[in-house]
Amino acid sequence: MTYKIDAPVIENNDKHTKIFYIMPSSDDELQSALEILAGYFKKEFGYDFTQYCKYEENSDRTGFLITQRALDLVKDIEHYPYRIIGGGCFLATENGNHKLDWIWFHPFSRNRGELKKIWPGFKEKFGDFSYTEPLSSQMKLFLEKHA
Repeated sequence: MTYKIDAPVIENNDKHTKIFYIMPSSDDELQSALEILAGYFKKEFGYDFTQYCKYEENSDRTGFLITQRALDLVKDIEHYPYRIIGGGCFLATENGNHKLDWIWFHPFSRNRGELKKIWPGFKEKFGDFSYTEPLSSQMKLFLEKHA
């Protein structure tokens, strides 16, 4: 089995955004990147369907992409490429709260504190959110420490 994991790149992130929130009206390039990560998530965990498709009605979802400066791709001082190292989706629930439906990080970006860095922003934006199960063993350990 061949398993190739390319991390999408945003060529000019001149605002140096760490997290992009993805809505149905978001840029096609960002929605496509989230769809790629959803495919990796599906493949890694053996799901039957992809958790995000840019062509489906996603009004109850708020996707997100996590970026990291791609210093190996910088061409000049005005060039700000960022590599997408992770992503996922929150679902709006019937009672107006949110649920973290899925989250996936590129294997090279795991266990490096990336989720810990962005977790306060998630809490600020989505409040006390719940989680879709099943959870990976790594996610269970993270939640025991930080949730």
